[in-house]
Amino acid sequence: MRSFYIKTLTFFFLLAMGVAGCKKDFLNRQPLDIISNEDVFKDEALTLTYLYNIYDYMPVGYGLYQMEGQNVLSGLGITDLLDGSTDLLRSPSSWNESNSVMIPGLIAATYNPLENWGRSYQAIRKVHNLLNGLSNSPLEEKFKTRVMAEARFVRAFLYFDLTRRYGNIPLITKLQSFENVDSLLVAPTPATEVYDFIDQELTAIAEILPSAGDLSPAELGRATKEAAWALNGRSLLFAKKYERSAVFSKKVIDSDVFHLAADYNALFQSHGGNKEVIFEVMFNGTNKGHAFDNLFLPPSIDNGWGSQTLPTQEMVDSYEMSNGKAITESGSGYDPQNPYVNRDKRFYASIIYEGASIKGKTIHTAYLQPDDGAFLEGRTITGYYIRKFIDETIPFAELDFNGSKTSWKELRLGEVLLNYAEAKNEASGPDQTVYDAINHVRAVHGGLPGIATGLGKQAMFEKIVQERKVELAFEGHRFWDLRRWKLAEQVLNNKYFHGMKITTNNNGLHYEVVEITNVPKQVFLPKHYLMPFPLAEINKNKNLVQNTGY
Repeated sequence: MRSFYIKTLTFFFLLAMGVAGCKKDFLNRQPLDIISNEDVFKDEALTLTYLYNIYDYMPVGYGLYQMEGQNVLSGLGITDLLDGSTDLLRSPSSWNESNSVMIPGLIAATYNPLENWGRSYQAIRKVHNLLNGLSNSPLEEKFKTRVMAEARFVRAFLYFDLTRRYGNIPLITKLQSFENVDSLLVAPTPATEVYDFIDQELTAIAEILPSAGDLSPAELGRATKEAAWALNGRSLLFAKKYERSAVFSKKVIDSDVFHLAADYNALFQSHGGNKEVIFEVMFNGTNKGHAFDNLFLPPSIDNGWGSQTLPTQEMVDSYEMSNGKAITESGSGYDPQNPYVNRDKRFYASIIYEGASIKGKTIHTAYLQPDDGAFLEGRTITGYYIRKFIDETIPFAELDFNGSKTSWKELRLGEVLLNYAEAKNEASGPDQTVYDAINHVRAVHGGLPGIATGLGKQAMFEKIVQERKVELAFEGHRFWDLRRWKLAEQVLNNKYFHGMKITTNNNGLHYEVVEITNVPKQVFLPKHYLMPFPLAEINKNKNLVQNTGY
C-alpha cells in the first residue's frame, strides 16, 4: 500500500501520509488525497493516519532507512551507528560519517551528519496541529484523549533528543500562526526548563495512556504508560534529577509487565512484541524497511557493502569471563592465545569473532595468511564484526538493501534496570535495590554472578559504567553516556583504538592486539559535548546564539 507525507499547507489543508484505520496493522498504510484539517479530525481512521505519521519522526538507531521508496534520515547516523564515534566501534570506510566528520572532530554548523533540527521541529508542529484539531473535534472523548497523549509522547521524546544534543533550545508548546513571522522566531529556553517540561508532560500522559499489557498485536509501536515512565526515567538522568529518575524507572520495574529476555540474541532479532521491549519503532521490510543486514553482515555473506562498523578490542575486552572477573583480573582464567572462551554470554550474542558461525557459515575475521597482512574477509580492520541486530532468519536471497524488518528497540527493560541503578546510586548510594537491578541484568543476559558487595558510591558508579557498556553495546547509549558523564574527553580525545591481528604459525593461530592507525585519531574537545545549531537556523532566527566553540 502506498503512503504520502502529511504536510501542513495552511491552517486548512494538508497532505496526509496514510496508515490504515484502527482495525489495521500499525504499518499498513492507506493512500489519502489532499483533505482539510476539519475532515481529518472528524474521522477516527484519518486521525490515526495523522498520528502514525507523527510516530514516523521517532529517531531510528539503524541510521538511514526507506519508507515507500524514500530515504529517511532520523538524526542517528547515515551508514553508521552512533557508537561508531565512541570507543566501541570503528569503520573501515573513509567516507563513513564517523571517520569523515565525527571522529576527527570536524562537526560544524554547516555540516552535521547527525542533524535532526528541522525534522524534529517539523514533527513538533504536526503534534500541535493535531492537538489543535482534536480540541474542537466531535470524535469520542476517550479516543481523542489517547491520541493526543500519544502525540505528546512523541513531542516529549523529540524535545528530550533536541536538548541532549543542543542544550538550550526553543520550546514551542502551541500551534504557531504564520500571520506574524516574528512570532515564529522563538528564543531558546534553558535546558533545565526543557527537562522540566518533558517531566511534566510524561507524568501527565502516563495517567492517560493504556498499559502495554492491554495493547492488541495491531497496536505494537504505540506509546503506553510504561513507555512514558521509562522515557521520563531516562530524561531525568540527563537532567541529573536522580531521585525522581529512580521513581519512574522503579514504576516500570514494579509494573511487572516487562521481563528480561532469556535469549539476548533473539531479543535483537525480533520484529515486534518481545516482552522486554517497552517502546520500539516497527518495520515490515516492504513499505518500511532498513538496511542494517546489508550494511553490517560480513562481506563473505552478503557479497556487498559488508560491515560498515566494527567492534574494537576495547569493546571485546570489556566482556568479563563467565566467572564474573575482568580479563585483567587475577584468577579470571583468560588466555590471550585462546581469547574467546568462557566469556559473558552477551559477547557471543553481540560480536562475530574468529571462528564464530552466523547464518550457518563459519567466519574468519582478519589476517589468516603467514606474515603477509592479507585480509581474508576483505573488510574488518579490527578482527571483529557486529552480530547484534543481525537478522539470521532472512534468507540470503531476500537480503534486499532496505528489506530488513527487525524493530528498533528504543526503550527496553535492560536499560531501565540500569537507569534505576544509576539514579538510585547517585541519589542515595548503593543500597540492595541497586545490587538487585544490576545483578538481575548480569544473571539473565550475561550468565554472570553478582558483583562484589560492600562497594562505595564511586565504585558502584564505575560498575554501572562497565555494565552499561556491555549490556547496551551499539544501541547508541555509550555516545550519550560519555557526554552526560563528562567523560568523553578522557575516554576519546587524542586516541587510537585497537583490534586483533590473527596470523598463522607452526602452532596454529596467533593472536596479537594492534593499534588501528589507518583511521583518524579521535578528537573530542569541550565544545563537542553539545552540537552546533545549524547555520541556516542561526541566519534565520536572530534569537539563536551559537553554542560555544562553533
